[in-house]
Amino acid sequence: MKGLIGKKVGMSQVFVEGGNMVPVTVIDITSLIVVGKRTPEKDKYSAVTLGFGVAKEKRLTAAQKGSFKKAGAPGRKIVKEFRMSAEEVAKLNVGDEVKADLFIKGQMVDVTGITKGRGYQGVMKRWSFRGFGQTHGTHEYRRHPGAIGQRKTPGRVYPNKKLPGHYGVEQVTTQNLEVIEVITEKNLILVKGGIPGHNEGVVIVRPSIKSAIRESHKKKK
Repeated sequence: MKGLIGKKVGMSQVFVEGGNMVPVTVIDITSLIVVGKRTPEKDKYSAVTLGFGVAKEKRLTAAQKGSFKKAGAPGRKIVKEFRMSAEEVAKLNVGDEVKADLFIKGQMVDVTGITKGRGYQGVMKRWSFRGFGQTHGTHEYRRHPGAIGQRKTPGRVYPNKKLPGHYGVEQVTTQNLEVIEVITEKNLILVKGGIPGHNEGVVIVRPSIKSAIRESHKKKK
């Protein structure tokens, strides 16, 4: 399987061999099950659909209720599809619980989540601008963005100009995080360092794409 859906519980710390303390983020994948399958015969490709988080029936749309009923799976809040080989898909059944042991200790992973919302921010916080020099002649201009025009021509501000605005609530992927520990009995994964999002936020955990590329290059050599 190419990934998992989980919930960011929060940060903690563990002590590894040698007595070093390592900050970790705890990811909980309890309630993650298989809610659908895609096969080459029927869908022209192979994949598995995972569902996370028990959903109340009144919170589901009519289309969602029909989809879960047709698949014979209980309702879930978050549903995501992961591509897999046909052989791997054949081993799974709708309703199967997915465990944390998909990943192993020491493996590198990529974690995708929605960042915290930080409201309307200026260019220094939003884009890491340096700001204006603080001298005796500077008046109320220390945190301004500076000139944004292009003189007379073209007489407008270019699209995507870095300006103040809403900051956060964006999908971000943090790559190459090491799996420090996998607690299978509690369905917890401990990854080194921080990951995007607030506590209780939903995250996607996948094997590291960069590590996969490195391995493929080694095999070619």
